Amino acid sequence: MARFFKKRIENKGLAPGALVFIGQKKLDQPLLGLHHYGPENYDQEEPNPADLRLPEAKYEKRWLNVVGLHDARLMDNIQEQFGLHPLAMEDVMNTGQRAKFEEFDDHLFITLKMLQFDDKKGLVQSEQLSLVFADDFLISFQEQEGDVFDPVRQRLAEGKGLIRKRSCDYLAYALLDTVVDSYIYLVEHMGEKIDDLELRVLDSPDESIVAEINTYKRELHFVMKVLKPVKDLMGGIIRSNSPYIHKKEVLPYFKDLEGLVLHTLESVDTYRNLLSDYLNLYHTSISTKMNDIMRVLTIFSAIFIPLSFFAGVYGTNFEYFPELHYKYSYFIFWGMILAVAISMLWYFRRKKWF
Repeated sequence: MARFFKKRIENKGLAPGALVFIGQKKLDQPLLGLHHYGPENYDQEEPNPADLRLPEAKYEKRWLNVVGLHDARLMDNIQEQFGLHPLAMEDVMNTGQRAKFEEFDDHLFITLKMLQFDDKKGLVQSEQLSLVFADDFLISFQEQEGDVFDPVRQRLAEGKGLIRKRSCDYLAYALLDTVVDSYIYLVEHMGEKIDDLELRVLDSPDESIVAEINTYKRELHFVMKVLKPVKDLMGGIIRSNSPYIHKKEVLPYFKDLEGLVLHTLESVDTYRNLLSDYLNLYHTSISTKMNDIMRVLTIFSAIFIPLSFFAGVYGTNFEYFPELHYKYSYFIFWGMILAVAISMLWYFRRKKWF
C-alpha cells in the first residue's frame, strides 16, 4: 500500500463520520490497555474488546490505549461511551491521515505518524497514532503492537514527575514527546549512515552507492512529508484557547516540543542537501577518473601518430629506397622511433599532462 497516499475507495459516497477502516490490517484482534490514575493512585487492566461496556474510571483520570483500528464495532462502542465526535473517529480509522490538531466541544483530537527505520529493508516504516483527550481521559489509537510509550507507562506506574498530578493534556504532551524523540533518533540514525557514504563516494564510487543515495533521498523525503504537518500541529496546540489545554502548566512544554520538531526538520533538510552534494561528488569523481583515462589514452595516441608515420613511410614498396640497402637501416629506424617516443614522453611530463 502506498505510503504517501492511501486509497479511500472504501468510504466513497458514505456520509461524513462513517466508521470505515482505511488501511492495512496489522493484527487479528484489537488489544486494549486501560490505565487508571490519580495523584496518589494507579491501576492497570486489559479490558476485553468484545465487551460492550468499558470499565468505569477508578480514579480521577484514565488512559485507554487501543491497538488495532479495523474493528468498527469496537470503535462505535468507544465513540458512544466517551461521547467522541464522529469526524474524529472517522479520522482515527483512516490511516492515511495527515498530521493535524482539531478542537471539538467536549474533547481535542490529534493525529500523526510514528516512524521507525527498518535496517534490513532500508525503509522508513510508519504507523498512525491518534489521541483524543479532555481533562479526565485520554484515548490513544495505534495500528499495531509495539510503540515508544514504555517510558511514559513506567513514569505513570511509579508516579515519577508531574504526569499523575496534571490533567490529561500533560499525558498527551508526554506521549507526543516520546514520538518526537523517536523522530530525532530516526534522523540521527539515518544521518550516521549518510555520513558514512561520503568516504565511500571518495574512495570507491560505484553504482551501488548511487542506489543508496537515491534510497536515502526518497526516505528523507517521506520523513519530511510526515514532519512538516507535525510542525503545524504543534502550532495549532500552542494557539489553541481550548479549556482542555492549561496554558500556564502545559503550554511551555508544547512550545519546547515545537522547537524540537523544527530542529528535526532542519536536520532532515541538511541531510537531503548532503545527499545531493554526495551525488554531485560521485558524478564529479567518475568524470575525473574518466578524464584521467582519456588523458592517458590521448597521450599514447599522440605518441603513436609519428611512429605510425615512420612505419608507413618505411613500409612502402618503392624499389628505390636508399635507406633500405644500408646495413644498419633497421637499427637506425628503431632508434628514431624510440628517440621520438622518449622525447614526447619527456615533453608531456614536463608539461605535467600525466
